[in-house]
Amino acid sequence: MSHSLGSPIIHEFKYNDGSPGLVGLYRDSLRVNVGNEVYIYDLEGRPVFLYLDGKLYVRGLSGIWVEKKWVSIRPPRRYSRVLRDKEEYAAILTRSLKVLKRILELDIDSRIGGFISYILDRGVARLEVEERKFREVYKPISILPPDQYLSIVLQPVEGCPYNMCSFCTFYRDRRFRFKSVDEFEKHVEEIKLLVGKGYYMRRKIFFADANALIAPTDLLLKYMGITWKYFDHGIIDGIYSFIDYFHKPKTVEELIQLRRHGLRRVYIGLESGSMEVLSILNKPGPPSESVKLVESLKAADINVGVIILIGAGGREYYNEHVANTVDILNRMPLGKGDILYYSRLKIRPDSAYARLSEEYGITALSQEEMDRQINEINKKLVFHRDKPVIAEYDIDEFVY
Repeated sequence: MSHSLGSPIIHEFKYNDGSPGLVGLYRDSLRVNVGNEVYIYDLEGRPVFLYLDGKLYVRGLSGIWVEKKWVSIRPPRRYSRVLRDKEEYAAILTRSLKVLKRILELDIDSRIGGFISYILDRGVARLEVEERKFREVYKPISILPPDQYLSIVLQPVEGCPYNMCSFCTFYRDRRFRFKSVDEFEKHVEEIKLLVGKGYYMRRKIFFADANALIAPTDLLLKYMGITWKYFDHGIIDGIYSFIDYFHKPKTVEELIQLRRHGLRRVYIGLESGSMEVLSILNKPGPPSESVKLVESLKAADINVGVIILIGAGGREYYNEHVANTVDILNRMPLGKGDILYYSRLKIRPDSAYARLSEEYGITALSQEEMDRQINEINKKLVFHRDKPVIAEYDIDEFVY
């Protein structure tokens, strides 16, 4: 289905029950509003966001569906779950296609009608074929920062070079390795075919897995060159990735090179400013090295995302965690373009943290205590330049 637009094509209508409706074909998506319902599809005709009955359904490129809904505004509480029953998400998809069929019966612009026909012709079978292809070209995408859920993920690096944090179970299923240049190019080529025109909506590139930037700089530059060979600089706004502060750092000069080749923001799992808490997390330190890393990144004009693990160390290390984390954050030159993420600790029964909690006698924080910890940290932060974005990071909402 060919589609190239300058200005969006928008059509208002009345639905069967008299509800006001609006359908728009944009340069990155088809968007439909019917009463309080919203349906958004990428330009390959894949459903991405569906808002129905007060719930937001997000479908990842992998075919995974996640349901989200607000259950409380103050304090902020959002419920989320992965839809594992195929019949459940098939019913949601069928409902969305029924709406599109009704719109197709209206007197609408032929370009909108043509694209809706394309979505209907694809049907469910094409989505299932793409889901199988996804599993062929990707290792499992374990986690992304929330602002990267709509990125195009590339995996120049597989696994985690450390892979020993007690709270993390994301990369236990694979060994750490770099892809060869030829292997990576084939990988990118396959992903470009899979994503298709969906990349108009997915306008960032994320280098996975846990720390792609540990690769030698000359190899990273080759990865970046291949990336830009297949993806348009004019549409994709940059490359993003995780980084850690405890492996050998890159020089400012190396970081400047990476910035010139498209690196825009990196994400650092600080977790805590306390060495005692980090020892429970089995994460190397010292956390002061994270300050040096942020200083180098900012000197290279690369933005950062810093992730704090709320509840780490439980009640027993509550004050230690807050005081030392605030100290480290206040030493970082954070500002406009940066993000500070608060991620509430989710203790997986199969994690080493669960076992260590018993060994250290750690009492997990309640949600209300986590609210208080976030508020205490926020009140003590001092930014010497523009304030970064501050947001929560719920790993249960992850979808790609």
